[in-house]
Amino acid sequence: MQKLLEEARIFPRKNCKWPGILRLEKIHQPCVVEDISAGGCRIATKTKNLKQNAKVVLEVESKKLRFHGEIRWTRTDEAGIEFLYQD
Repeated sequence: MQKLLEEARIFPRKNCKWPGILRLEKIHQPCVVEDISAGGCRIATKTKNLKQNAKVVLEVESKKLRFHGEIRWTRTDEAGIEFLYQD
């Protein structure tokens, strides 16, 4: 199953362990970017407040990156974000 998902992806993923902040409306919570590509990323974080299609901002201060995106999926303690744009 994992191999099929990897083959279906448009952009290759890069493993990483970057600490970040996930912003969802008035909620700001810590996260770790586990892997990233040009189109999105997978993060480790508490998923209680995350809903599919919710708009979020992901900030990775150590890399001076800020991504605007949408939650595409959540599982226990991790979520997938599709990037809409970067500033």
